[in-house]
Amino acid sequence: MQSDFRRSFMERKLRLIVVLLLLLGAAGYLWWAARPERRYEQSGVAEDGNYRLVAQDGSLFQRSSLKGHPYITYFGYASCPDRCPAMLARLSRIRARMGWTHEDLPIVFITVDPARDTPERLDAFVKSLGENIIALTGEPQVINRITDNAGVFVKIIPQSGDNYRIEHTTKAFLYNVDGDFWDTVSPQEADARIEAKLRDAAVSPPPKTEMSHATLDRRR
Repeated sequence: MQSDFRRSFMERKLRLIVVLLLLLGAAGYLWWAARPERRYEQSGVAEDGNYRLVAQDGSLFQRSSLKGHPYITYFGYASCPDRCPAMLARLSRIRARMGWTHEDLPIVFITVDPARDTPERLDAFVKSLGENIIALTGEPQVINRITDNAGVFVKIIPQSGDNYRIEHTTKAFLYNVDGDFWDTVSPQEADARIEAKLRDAAVSPPPKTEMSHATLDRRR
């Protein structure tokens, strides 16, 4: 009987050890998967331009999720002293004045400085503006490909020590409800002109219709 008790005790002890090992393994995996560098590894861009980047809350964000609404993308960096915060704040004010919400017109901020702009830093940056803005970062090569696809100018200007500033395109890029490029928005444009562009982008392009045989005959 003592032998049975000892065997039962050892079996329970073994099961407990197995459970603890499984819990430790799961915790270790979650820690590994949550590391910033691991999140960055999951960023990417497809041939069709659909990108996958890391948002300011650490989640993965896909460009395809923006379809169905017009949206604006602005490329900049959190250390930008003036142009980036000024343009983002202005776009947000125009959106609010039009009576639109974040859902009606998402404003997307993609960093051109992924080496310094972690999700946490981007979160602090957009919160300092007090606006509802999607801020994204990712692997440097992924960011480079996205900026190349969009035709964004980026130039790093070294300063004292390891510090640097970045010259970059100051125009924002406007996309229509189908996710297609619609127009650029320049800081020099009047608010009324920008509003008109936003309203135009909110309407899907008219469907293409087949020409009648009579029309085709007249063209021949």
